[in-house]
Amino acid sequence: MEEIELRELIEILIRGRKTIAIITFVALLIATVFSFVILKPTYEARMVLMTSNLGSNGNNNNLDPGNIEDMLDLMSQFPNLNLETYRQQIKSPEVLSKTIKDLDLQGKYTISGLGNRIVLETVNDTQMITIKMEDSDPEEAAAIVNKLGENFISFVTDKAKENAARTFSYVESQMDIEKEKYEEALLELKELLSQPKGAEELELELVSSYEQITLYKSNINDLEIKRDALIKAIEESRSYSNNRGSMIVKPNLGENFNISFDDTNKVLSVDLAETEGRIESTQDQISNLQKHIEELQVEYQDKKYEEDVVSQRVNIAKNTYESFVAKYEELKVAETAKIGELSISVVSSAYPPSTPVGPRKALNLAISIVLGLMVGVFVTFFKAYWESSEKDKDNNLKIE
Repeated sequence: MEEIELRELIEILIRGRKTIAIITFVALLIATVFSFVILKPTYEARMVLMTSNLGSNGNNNNLDPGNIEDMLDLMSQFPNLNLETYRQQIKSPEVLSKTIKDLDLQGKYTISGLGNRIVLETVNDTQMITIKMEDSDPEEAAAIVNKLGENFISFVTDKAKENAARTFSYVESQMDIEKEKYEEALLELKELLSQPKGAEELELELVSSYEQITLYKSNINDLEIKRDALIKAIEESRSYSNNRGSMIVKPNLGENFNISFDDTNKVLSVDLAETEGRIESTQDQISNLQKHIEELQVEYQDKKYEEDVVSQRVNIAKNTYESFVAKYEELKVAETAKIGELSISVVSSAYPPSTPVGPRKALNLAISIVLGLMVGVFVTFFKAYWESSEKDKDNNLKIE
């Protein structure tokens, strides 16, 4: 394989300099004609939007699906919209088709055609989106960009309203169901409380029984004191009866006695027997009352449990119904709110630009020069190769 020296390459380029110059000039001439004569100036209109997220923003982990209020909050939350979501929605078919229809551009643009002309940019570390479009008509470019931003805001609002309307319809129907459940629970509690011997009545009877037992025990205590006093008095009476005759003992409460000598032992014995009888009778009453209290406690616990269950059902039904009513009122407001305007604001509208951004004449000329040089060098080397091949072919024929 023959080696080509650098000197030979340079000599080839020098011999083909006219060819390279002509091709480069032709490319430059064509680029000049296209840039200054054929291509029309294009203008860029831009609109800047500031977005904010009205969605849950990742806080759903703190919600308890078993809690009715959390469940309703989760249902009524706005979608979690980030910058990329907004970007996709701006160029959605709904927004583009409405823009074409509003500006009567059906004969000029298709949905995909207009979408390809729209350029979206986001500013780093911000919530801003820039909508840009290049067109030869600056007025039309500004009108399209402004109408696109306006329709996008309306689109976000409409979608939020649709979501709120679906939730509102569910809450409204479920609210009627929860109201019926609440009324049924109230009626059940009312019927239960109207029955004889409810938990409250049994509780009062228990309190009264405990007070009666306390009174009985206090009476027994007094009677036992009296009994002890009578026993002591009888013993004293017997110790004095042999020497001094009978005595009359009138016991007071405590340890004091009024003693007079008389033959009254029989009276004291009768009084003692009566006291012991009263003690025994009171103890029987206490025993019977304790049995009655035990029965009351069992009945009270049953009634209390039954009433607590029904009351708990009433409270749950009430809280659930009130939660649906509160959410119903919130959704009534959300249905009429302009969510798009709350989440998206216009930082700057598009104005018809006065300075064209294209064609970039200097860049086009520079590209044409580089391209012309490349083509010229290629043609020069190809020509040199072709001539060299012809010479080799002629030399081979002469040798033969």
